[in-house]
Amino acid sequence: MAKPHPFFLLWCLAFFIGISANASSTFTSGISRSYAETIKLRLGNGRNLIRAELQRDPQNAVALLVANYQDFLTLCVQQNPKQFEQLVKAQENRLDRLTSLKERSAWVDYSIAEVRTHLAVSKLLLGNRLASAWEFRQAYLQYEANARRYPSFLPNKKTLGAMQVLIGSVPDTYRWFLNIIGMRGSVPAGMANLKAATSNSNPFQQEAQVMYVLLQQLLDQQHDLDAQQQVNKLVQESPDNLLYTFVAMYLHKKTKVSEQALQFYLKRPTGAQYLAFPYLHHMAADLYLYRGDYSRSIQENKLFLETHKGEHYLKAAHYKLYLANWFGNNKQQASWHYREINRVGSKVVEEDIYAARFVEQQTPLNNHLMLARLRSDGGYYKEALAGLNKMRITENTPLPEKAEYYYRKARIYHGLHQVAEAKQHYEYTIRVCGSSDLYFAPNAALQLGYLYQEEKNFTKAKVWYRKALNYKGHEYKNSIDHKAKLALSSLE
Repeated sequence: MAKPHPFFLLWCLAFFIGISANASSTFTSGISRSYAETIKLRLGNGRNLIRAELQRDPQNAVALLVANYQDFLTLCVQQNPKQFEQLVKAQENRLDRLTSLKERSAWVDYSIAEVRTHLAVSKLLLGNRLASAWEFRQAYLQYEANARRYPSFLPNKKTLGAMQVLIGSVPDTYRWFLNIIGMRGSVPAGMANLKAATSNSNPFQQEAQVMYVLLQQLLDQQHDLDAQQQVNKLVQESPDNLLYTFVAMYLHKKTKVSEQALQFYLKRPTGAQYLAFPYLHHMAADLYLYRGDYSRSIQENKLFLETHKGEHYLKAAHYKLYLANWFGNNKQQASWHYREINRVGSKVVEEDIYAARFVEQQTPLNNHLMLARLRSDGGYYKEALAGLNKMRITENTPLPEKAEYYYRKARIYHGLHQVAEAKQHYEYTIRVCGSSDLYFAPNAALQLGYLYQEEKNFTKAKVWYRKALNYKGHEYKNSIDHKAKLALSSLE
């Protein structure tokens, strides 16, 4: 979702005018300023600037593209159902205007592909999967055609590369469908395209750099520190960019550096000129929950629920409020939030699905395991291990709790870089799970693959990734398969 802005260079104007003798669409200085404001999420400023550009030249494809960014980001960040129809319709109108232009140039064809991509994501958020898939396919085919017509046009390499990586990592179970509709990806080819867009000056160079870092980290966790350093640099260079702050928070939360993620949140740019971004409160609530600051976690998730207009993450917010109140010794309020989980929101995103399943299965809350999970998710490994060591495993311990105990210990040792202990406990997890459909076994296999990949033992890494793919019927099948497929693709 996040698309950080580049540092625009004026010589790009002359470069892109030269792509086509008849081209009139150019990245003017006014468009550059509008795009910079837009990607900072200062959309009022961005809209005023792009409105002036479109009044001067309503046929400039680049101006239409930047205007589309403004509606697309509003829809993605705020997810207000009352605005969905209006914002999607505005994007469809721009696509019609772009496709009706007589000008044929790299900028026009690239803008058509980008707006189609925006529409694909927008329609997916609306829940219209078929329409989203159609737009995605049309966008991908347009990027491929652009690559043939304008092989040196770097912005196209950025998005084409990202799509190639994502399509190339789709599990084999679904690949037949992509082949039928003519979409064939490749992780190496995609990363090479992205690398080209990051290594040479172009208006979207930094956007390509962010995509490259995030995908590289997803492919190989050895790049965690490098990814952190690169997004740190982005925020340092542009402290007024709220979208950069989101990327930095997301990456540090994902790589379990919670204290740094919290610092980004606390120092985020604020003010009436910025688009409201409720999801940041939900992320902060998680970070405080990991730390054990339950009152602050409750406060942040309440802010999220007060300001978020969409249907996603409502169940997850109430689940986290249940946990924060439970461990904060407010059992009555915890029970209220527990009941709310099934009453609100949708079951589309993974967090909401997990929260709903927790209630549906009436999963008993094991304090030792849950606290170990929360501390570990936040990167507080020593505290997690100390708490988990208080739990005793016996012959009468239920299988799910026994399997999770070994799995949590493995993740903690993994985080502490105690590799031998981590491997041992991942293997314990797999043996304990046996033929059950618990997700701990496939996830343990995935993590063993990561460990062996870090050791450059690629043969063993592939064995464990394939083992992770072979598990059937567990609750995180799609997510784990996608990660295993991505990792395998990076080794083949």
